[in-house]
Amino acid sequence: MSLRIVIVGGVAGGASAAARARRLSEAASITIFEKGPHVSFANCGIPYVLGGVIADKSKLLLQTPESMKARYNLDVRTNTEVTRIDRQHKRVHYHSAPASPASLVGVDADRSLPYDKLILALGAEAVRPPMEGADAPHVYTLQTIPDLQRVNAAMDTGEVHHAVIVGGGFIGLEAAENIRLRGVHTTIVEMTPQVFAPVDEDIAAEVHAELRKQGVELRLSTRVQRIIPPKGDDGGGVELAGGERLPADIVLMAVGVRPRTGLAHDAGLRIGSSGGVVVNGFMQTNDPDIYAVGDMIESKHTVSHSPVNIALAGPANRQGRLAADHIFGKGAAYRGTIGTSVCQVFDLTVGNTGMTTRELSRLKRSFRWVTVHPPHHAGYYPGGKSMTLKLIFDPDDGRILGAQAVGRAGIDKRIDVLSTAIQARMTVDDLETLELAYAPPYGAAKDPINMAGFVAGDLMRGEVDIVHSTELKGALETQPELQLVDVRNPGEFTAGHLQGATNIPLNGLRERMEELPKDRPLVVYCQVGFRGYLAARILQQNGYTVQNLDGGIYPRRQRLLLS
Repeated sequence: MSLRIVIVGGVAGGASAAARARRLSEAASITIFEKGPHVSFANCGIPYVLGGVIADKSKLLLQTPESMKARYNLDVRTNTEVTRIDRQHKRVHYHSAPASPASLVGVDADRSLPYDKLILALGAEAVRPPMEGADAPHVYTLQTIPDLQRVNAAMDTGEVHHAVIVGGGFIGLEAAENIRLRGVHTTIVEMTPQVFAPVDEDIAAEVHAELRKQGVELRLSTRVQRIIPPKGDDGGGVELAGGERLPADIVLMAVGVRPRTGLAHDAGLRIGSSGGVVVNGFMQTNDPDIYAVGDMIESKHTVSHSPVNIALAGPANRQGRLAADHIFGKGAAYRGTIGTSVCQVFDLTVGNTGMTTRELSRLKRSFRWVTVHPPHHAGYYPGGKSMTLKLIFDPDDGRILGAQAVGRAGIDKRIDVLSTAIQARMTVDDLETLELAYAPPYGAAKDPINMAGFVAGDLMRGEVDIVHSTELKGALETQPELQLVDVRNPGEFTAGHLQGATNIPLNGLRERMEELPKDRPLVVYCQVGFRGYLAARILQQNGYTVQNLDGGIYPRRQRLLLS
């Protein structure tokens, strides 16, 4: 008798598991149940259809039931919901959705199907906060193709002039860009002080600036109190905590997602502290014949070793493949997740991998970080775009713990390399010696990753000491004796400098260093940190106690420091 595999849920994890299982066995019986109308679609591309960047929404349909039957001989049942798992008798109970919302004609009675191995890939569901008006007709989510169709239908009426997006994560940012591209006044309301939680506040500041530049209004550290539905000639609105009302013809709920674990919970499968289903390295739940993959599971963070629930397509695909491998006797185990991601925000790209300083602080783990602002390719080649690259590492052994980058070009390349470095347990010393592809249109002989390694390596070896902008602000308040030295050129100094700083350009520092007191600590700075580093090396070797301002006073960093 052939092995009977039942998969609940399609998209990334479920579809990958099914395709891999078929490649491993032509004899197995493989059935996929999908509650929605589409078994395999690119939900990450949905916001770009909304803005017309992807003109044909059918491009999002990666596979159909017919194509999966033809290529993989899979029994795909869409619009069919699994309602119960009978672990004792190894059966799933299911029923089909109505043929149309207005009719129950064609609804199957409760039916069941036996399984030998069951793979759960139910994903995550959009969160709707419990607030007044959250179920109003002009409130939408943007997670599935039917969601997209509903939002598009509203936008196509020509009556949407104001949109409010509640939440500044991936979906919120991508939706904001694409709704704004349609000429709609767009506001993001975010409860925390920043958008895009996978990065620290200093990196997010660049994203805030880009959003505002493109006409998106930001309301940070702000909570939505209630949603006001449209009534007659009175358009809808959003009332903020404090009573202010924003006009809103549509409201997009993008506050996040949570794992769909109801079916698993009812079946007695273990749910972890992160809210996801607990699995072992082979994606097995506490029932060895039931696997779970994708956004619904709890996995181990590779750096912190703590349980996390991370909703990303790449890990879901790999987990689906590994579950199928294990069913057929393959030995590979899942190595964990580091949350590598990248997001486009108009002309800007922001990316991250590993841990943030905020997360490491919460875990009470020691760390250090450095910031560099190199061009994305050789400076002498036309079109170079400056980036900000933040590297976080262990102060004891230099192991890389995380990285973040933001800029207009070359961000994904650097984040991918640093993601690989984290998974390989590399150190900042390793980054100094990495041999990366170089030609003037693509990079530099000293790549930004090498540069970050050099700066971190100097810090590890004690060749320089640094201070961060957030630390300096407090130090200036508690240490009045602290002497600031601006080593930029006089024109740069005149255009804007830190209050109380003395201007001694780097090229004249050796001749003028006697003007600086040796009995007071010094902090040197420049625009992006390199000239400050050179000045610090000169002064340190001449008996001064000196720190370099990490990353310099790159424009938005300066505002952070002085705010």
